[in-house]
Amino acid sequence: MQKTFKSLFSLFLSCFILLSGIGLINVLLPVRMNLDGLSTEVIGIVLSLYYVGLLIGALYSTSLIKRAGHIRMFAGCVSLGAASILLCSLHSDAALWGAMRVVMGFCIACAFTAMESWLSDSSSKETRGQVLAIYNAVVLAGLFGGQFLINVASAKDNMLFVIAGILMCIAVIPVVMSRHAGPILEEFSSMSLRLLYKRSPLGVVSCLISGMLYSAIFNLLPVFARGVDITGFQLSLYMGAAIFGAFILQFPVGYLSDRFDRRTVLLVMLIISASAGISITILASLGIIWAVFLATAITCGIIACTYPLSISEALDRLRQSEMVSAMSSMILAFAVGGILGPYSASLMMDKFGGSALFYFLAFIQLSLACFVIYRMTVRSSLPIDEQEQFVMQGSVITSAVELDPRTEYHEPQHLPRAVVKTSLMVAEADPELAIDLCVALAKIKLGRGLAVAKALVVLPNINAVNLYQTLSNALPEHSVKLKAALVSVKPELADELAKVTPTNLS
Repeated sequence: MQKTFKSLFSLFLSCFILLSGIGLINVLLPVRMNLDGLSTEVIGIVLSLYYVGLLIGALYSTSLIKRAGHIRMFAGCVSLGAASILLCSLHSDAALWGAMRVVMGFCIACAFTAMESWLSDSSSKETRGQVLAIYNAVVLAGLFGGQFLINVASAKDNMLFVIAGILMCIAVIPVVMSRHAGPILEEFSSMSLRLLYKRSPLGVVSCLISGMLYSAIFNLLPVFARGVDITGFQLSLYMGAAIFGAFILQFPVGYLSDRFDRRTVLLVMLIISASAGISITILASLGIIWAVFLATAITCGIIACTYPLSISEALDRLRQSEMVSAMSSMILAFAVGGILGPYSASLMMDKFGGSALFYFLAFIQLSLACFVIYRMTVRSSLPIDEQEQFVMQGSVITSAVELDPRTEYHEPQHLPRAVVKTSLMVAEADPELAIDLCVALAKIKLGRGLAVAKALVVLPNINAVNLYQTLSNALPEHSVKLKAALVSVKPELADELAKVTPTNLS
């Protein structure tokens, strides 16, 4: 593990610097817009647009990596993100800042996709759980430290935008100076939201709601804080308490969810969080600041745990081969919730005041609690020993799908990009020739043949059964491994390929 960490140090360093810049801008933007006299509704719209960019980035980041490679895509997107932050310093305009939030969300999603696939490629089956834990710790440490930089200068000044932009530019340096060439990105088919909902209604709904809760509280908390006169360094401490709660509570919540019915744990946590949130407004009016900090840490910590609990609940209902394909749909549900959260919460705050933030969150949490109770009445709980393990997840990132120790591990294929690209080009003109090329590569080196087969099987003009038949005829001793490789990319082929064996091939 020590050797793995040393090889990934430059990536972790870039991640920490990048998140420091994001941590600063996440606090600065709502504070600055509030100081500029923008309404809470407008602030909510601008903040929600970040998740629009995040969703677009999640959809197209894979294509960008395939076109430019991990390092160039990371460097380009982070630099563009830095430019969007610096543009915000030129003019205080809600439309400009909203557009830049979309760009920033897109860039951050692409950067995280590059980092996470790189981490997955560099970890083994035994170390990827530890790598994921270190990664999440680095992310939260960067967010925690970055927000304290708001005390370097006045939020009315443009210097803080410049500092955030500089941090994002510096974040590029450790990665581009690394000797690591970056992995070949594997394609994974996506399970539709409709199908995932049929398998785990609670998992999908709670992912959506967790996106609303998380985006609303961590974006609008500075606006609430200013309303109760928590400013300056005290604001940094207040936001730090929220992030610390998001980190530390994942350990006891994870412990409980692995030893009791997960839905019961989620229900109890939602009730506690709603109660703590409502108490914040009461404690703030009484001026008991230390209790406000504590209650905020509790409710923010539980809200941050709702997302990994949602993922675990959904994965409890899936086969291991389906988990990776389902993750993208859960991220989609979370991002949609992220778009809705800040705007809907800001409407309540604009109409009823800053304290309405926690009443809004409590209403959403109690509504989800009611849905949990309903699902408990219509579906029996799983035995505890059949539940998937709780895994800490950072809701600000794209879930580190390939690093999740619950999903099937696939040995990274370090295949020259030219070979895969050539195979795909051949497949466009002559699918049968591409299959023959795949067979020839598999005979020379099985790993290379499998990598090309995975790239070919997702193409619409490639007959997956014919591809498997041809490969199995040529390499009958590896038919099981061939089948597993194709199903890992397209899980819906499992039943069809199960009917095909080398013995009944002509």
